[in-house]
Amino acid sequence: MKIDVEDRVYLKSETLHSLNNINHCFTTKCGGVSCGQVSGLNLGFRCDDDPHNVTGNYRLVAKDIGFPFERITAGRQTHSANIRIITDEDAGMGVSRESEMQDVDGLVTNVPGLPLVVFYADCVPVLLADEKAGVIAAVHSGWRGTVAEISGVAVDIMMQRFSSRPENIKAAIGPSIGKCCFETGEEVANQFDADLVTEKKNGKFFVDLWEANKRILEKKGIVQKNIDVLGLCTVCNSDMLYSYRAHKDATGRMGAFIMLKN
Repeated sequence: MKIDVEDRVYLKSETLHSLNNINHCFTTKCGGVSCGQVSGLNLGFRCDDDPHNVTGNYRLVAKDIGFPFERITAGRQTHSANIRIITDEDAGMGVSRESEMQDVDGLVTNVPGLPLVVFYADCVPVLLADEKAGVIAAVHSGWRGTVAEISGVAVDIMMQRFSSRPENIKAAIGPSIGKCCFETGEEVANQFDADLVTEKKNGKFFVDLWEANKRILEKKGIVQKNIDVLGLCTVCNSDMLYSYRAHKDATGRMGAFIMLKN
């Protein structure tokens, strides 16, 4: 589902939106105060952007969707399979205050009123929520993270540390590069199941990261009807979504946000 607030556009998963105690969104590049090559709602501090503009964009998202700005929490992503459990003491790291969370591509918390965010611009953002156990996760899963099954690692942490049950977990696989556009070489393609790979005549291959992440979640026991694949390719929709493949270095970052309500 799409939500318009002035000139800003947000996307939501119907599956997660159906949960009363969960607030979430996937941002787009529409609106915002960033200028130049990252013009729009850029949320990446490591892009070529004025930090004041990036902070201003976070404030807009917080106001529009209903997140407490000063508690939005992010890690420094490196395409790892590392996940950190976020406590109340971590609130605000990476956005409104300096982050100690280096080399972290997934966040898990059971603290209400503490929004988690991961950044993306082609890589696959995965949001997870178990309303009954009161635990959520946000995961950045590029092709390396997908091979390392980082979304499955998040599910394991939810179950082992927070008594979550897979049948109660709902998931949303957000906008990212689709199998229509994720062209790669043989060395990457060989790391995926053969039926997720389509060979091209030029010796390159297309890989389906959406289905790969869906299978990882299903392998952990999450039922198919509880996995929402938004199915929006960042490259094909680069007019409204940041895409590294489409824009190279001249691109910003979008955010996948999730929060337990108080």
